[in-house]
Amino acid sequence: MPISPAIGRRRWTIGVLLGVGILINYFDRVNISVAGPQLQQEFGLTPADLGLLFSAFFWSYAILQVPVGMVLDRFGVMTVSRIGAFLWGVASGAVAFANGFSLIFAARVLLGVAEAPAFPANSKATGYWFPRGERATATAIFDAAAKFSNVVGVPLVAFAVVAFGWRWGFGLTAILSFAYFLAYWWIYRDPSRDGKLSREERAYILDGGAAPEGPSGADPFAMLGYL
Repeated sequence: MPISPAIGRRRWTIGVLLGVGILINYFDRVNISVAGPQLQQEFGLTPADLGLLFSAFFWSYAILQVPVGMVLDRFGVMTVSRIGAFLWGVASGAVAFANGFSLIFAARVLLGVAEAPAFPANSKATGYWFPRGERATATAIFDAAAKFSNVVGVPLVAFAVVAFGWRWGFGLTAILSFAYFLAYWWIYRDPSRDGKLSREERAYILDGGAAPEGPSGADPFAMLGYL
């Protein structure tokens, strides 16, 4: 990926950060399928119970896909993504300490709420941080991370479950989620607020058609009507 030293590469640091977030995001999703047999045995779950636990994440995740866009427009990428990443860790940690079906189910619903903004926020951040000619590559970084997570995440969680017990399958992903929350808090800023972004690179991004920062001027109800 040829990058002129005069322009800078801060935007690619942000691109990799977003990709790592999606990677960990998907670790949080797959852990329950890996630990499912142990959960079923410990809590005496029926196949129907297990099916509900497997699907609980997707209920809230799917329902919030449209409303979360309006939340992002209102409160911004940085704030929403920080809260989301923190809640990833809370949701996985809650399962690690769960004592039955109800808490696990509630934690998986919470995980769906927390992860719903991830892809819309990354797309919005990509619009801020990359000129049009580089957005396909930047998007491919975090989109590929979603696919790669199954290659890495399943064996990683499986190792934790087999070696240390099913609770550590969730404890490990909770630790990774909180670590990402701290990294995101430390690194990510919108371009206009990033002190490490050079004027040359900022001009390069703006000249290339960067999306404007700040709340959207469009009427959300009109957009919903269009959809």
